[in-house]
Amino acid sequence: MMHLMNKEELADYMKVRIGTVKYLLYQNKIPKIRVGREYRFDRDDIDQWLHARKLHPKQFSFRKF
Repeated sequence: MMHLMNKEELADYMKVRIGTVKYLLYQNKIPKIRVGREYRFDRDDIDQWLHARKLHPKQFSFRKF
């Protein structure tokens, strides 16, 4: 079942400012669904999108180069 969020709910879910969500929309970098004149965001799509952008820390080494 799809759980759709609006921009404000998405900003709260991602813990970012609404301006960040608007910027991601403007840059066409976030998965979205157009409903009339507004955009909605599926929580599962957002979770996958965030997971794909997750930074993995490099192996830490004490070796000197």
